[in-house]
Amino acid sequence: MDQERRQRLRQVTEKIIGLPILPTVVAQLIALIDDPKSSARPVAQLISTDQALTAKILKVANSAFYGFPREIATVQLAIVVLGFEQVKNLSLSVAVLRRFSSGNEHRLFDRQRFWDHAIACGVAGRLLARKVHPRFEGEAFVAGVLHDIGKLILIEYFFDEFSEALELAETEELTIVEAEEQVLGVTHSDIGGWLAEKWNLPPSLVSAIAYHHRPEEMEEPDELVHFIHLANALVRQHQIGTSGDSHPPTLVPDVAARFKPNPEMTNEKLLDHLSEGLEAELEKAQIFKDLGDS
Repeated sequence: MDQERRQRLRQVTEKIIGLPILPTVVAQLIALIDDPKSSARPVAQLISTDQALTAKILKVANSAFYGFPREIATVQLAIVVLGFEQVKNLSLSVAVLRRFSSGNEHRLFDRQRFWDHAIACGVAGRLLARKVHPRFEGEAFVAGVLHDIGKLILIEYFFDEFSEALELAETEELTIVEAEEQVLGVTHSDIGGWLAEKWNLPPSLVSAIAYHHRPEEMEEPDELVHFIHLANALVRQHQIGTSGDSHPPTLVPDVAARFKPNPEMTNEKLLDHLSEGLEAELEKAQIFKDLGDS
């Protein structure tokens, strides 16, 4: 990020009073799981202090999303079956869905359809990772769910400016990123990346949120960023939900080239190719639609 944008980002974010923080349990959970000395028992004990979080984790763990043949009745068993990283990513997704399930609305920004888009991006990111690097599945899901979180900050704390950007994008046929740059001087991905840093999320997640629209600006190619860039375009092509941007999806050429079976394939054909299996995965992810309820 250039110096001028950094300065503008600092000016914008310093105006935010009461910036949302992660629930204490989730913040502690991230730190605990990142400690190589951790075991399943203290992680399970920590999660169990939040009854709502516990119930939602078990609900998802027993859903078609994971498809285990036997019931997972305890958090400790969920940790053993899913693994530390999956439980951390699931907890983070649940916490953010709960925290931002309600708030300001705009005729061009429907919160329910925003979450439909975000969850679908998580599902698409997970599907893409499974096809290329399965070890990224859990991280790709949570990165997809969180990739547009900056828009939720903007609509809550900068409603007038974000509304102006939404209207500008519609009337001038701009992308929401272009409109945000004109109105605010920073974008939702800048804000989202900054928030992810403040939450002490893993650097890979920070990058996926901050660079999902502009992966070419990263010094080194990043697989997770590429997955989310593609997932976002894929979901928008299929018009699943909306995130306040009606502009047709575009792909960065270098990212598209890495995933094309042959150089002659068009981007539209590439997205069709990559979407194989998406509909079935979206059906399994229906469980996430009601996780925002307290």
